[in-house]
Amino acid sequence: MPGDVTLLVAGMLASHGTLNLWLLAVIGSFGAIFGDSAGYAIGRFGGIKVVRRIGHYFRVRDSHLEKAQKYFDKHGGKTIFVGRFATGIKSFIPVAAGISRMNYGTFLLYNFVASILNVTLLLVLGYFFGESWQRINEWLGWAGSILLGIIIVAAAVFWYMRRRRREMSGEEDTDQVPD
Repeated sequence: MPGDVTLLVAGMLASHGTLNLWLLAVIGSFGAIFGDSAGYAIGRFGGIKVVRRIGHYFRVRDSHLEKAQKYFDKHGGKTIFVGRFATGIKSFIPVAAGISRMNYGTFLLYNFVASILNVTLLLVLGYFFGESWQRINEWLGWAGSILLGIIIVAAAVFWYMRRRRREMSGEEDTDQVPD
């Protein structure tokens, strides 16, 4: 069962007196923090080898890894924080942060705060909406999908604008894979 649904149901059970809400918040937060830290470690200590070994199948090159590292150097904290609330991609972001060699202290700080807020929010939503948890889960699924769609559209617009700027300036596009 997905973690968000589990937290919503646990909050609902707490509203009926079956579980302790605050104990759930502590346990859930630690689980989220440690889980994301494990994802970071997987990316940091093993992910780069896997990406270098099979990345050419997906057109991932060292230049892409360098760009990802620069991105996480500049926007890593925001990405970790916001990504914790994006249902479809939240499991991959810590791995990407590890692969990108994001500073672990920075990662941990943002992950700590975001995990506590995310877990507490989901538990409290489940608690206050009790038996309406299915509607909340649908809403969270849609919100996560909308956020993911916005990110994809923004990335596509950025890529398109960068490509147009290069074409207009006569620069060669170095992201193309030679035939």
